Amino acid sequence: MEQEENKKRKNYQRRNTLTSPLSSLLLCFQKDDNLFVSSIPQHTRISNRSCSSSQPIDRYHMKLPENDRIYFSTESVHGLICFKESGESGNLIVWNPSRKQFLTLPKPRMRWSDREGVPFGSYYDECEVLTLGSTQESWRTVRTTYKYYAYKFTSGICIKGVIYYQRHDLVLVSFDVRSEKFGMRLLPSDIHYETLINYGGRLACLDKNNGRRLWILEDVEKDKWSHQDFLVPFGHHDLSLSIHFSLKGITQAGEFIYVPNAFHKSFYIWLFDPVRNSRRRLEFNRLADDEENGAQTRHMFKCLYAFPNHIESQMSL
Repeated sequence: MEQEENKKRKNYQRRNTLTSPLSSLLLCFQKDDNLFVSSIPQHTRISNRSCSSSQPIDRYHMKLPENDRIYFSTESVHGLICFKESGESGNLIVWNPSRKQFLTLPKPRMRWSDREGVPFGSYYDECEVLTLGSTQESWRTVRTTYKYYAYKFTSGICIKGVIYYQRHDLVLVSFDVRSEKFGMRLLPSDIHYETLINYGGRLACLDKNNGRRLWILEDVEKDKWSHQDFLVPFGHHDLSLSIHFSLKGITQAGEFIYVPNAFHKSFYIWLFDPVRNSRRRLEFNRLADDEENGAQTRHMFKCLYAFPNHIESQMSL
């Protein structure tokens, strides 16, 4: 079974190498109203174990539309990323890293404060949809026969035209962007709501009680799940720094990306290949120098976002 799965993953990696556009691993963090971004090419395998400023890293920072804390709610989809500002009236914003542009979306008809004002456990039978690049200028309502509970901090993922996200309980919600139909299925276990992964073109999620177990949706129609346990050759904690590493995605080459939950001006990430049973530690030095004008700082950045398989987009916002 394990050999068959490894063969599937190798074939998937080979197809991606031949057909996929050049992609990069995008890392970013926020400080006040600045967004600091680092982009690393994924099409070239870095031979040594360290990433420094002399290697091919595109680094820049840009002003956010507002000086509010932001929450990224999507992966990179066709080169675009969506996030929400904090607060009850926080805006939804689409970001194009290639063109360094932001687009603030129109306000939905129903605000988060409206949803949060209802009793806990209340469900909804409608959602709102906005289509970029069309003549549609406002949100429209799409009804569903399924009732769902809206949780604003959950992260969604898009695989083959279907958006997946977790309801507040052990239920996975799907939305087909073509047919605009909803679906729901039970999750096989209690999972991390922020860790939905594209695993070789299939949806996968990380077990909340077993950080080395990955649940994979093998058959969408039959609701069939399988699981794999990965023996990661490093700890999820750096005891010397009191830092925890979380799985944030998988590159097209099949490497698992582990990112720290907090860092100073320098940090490192782990890339683990379960097929080759190999790992790489990539170090990033003094990425916040621009923000501090070269001064020494003890500021601890609390959140590092990772977007694997990001591609260039020339779509103007």
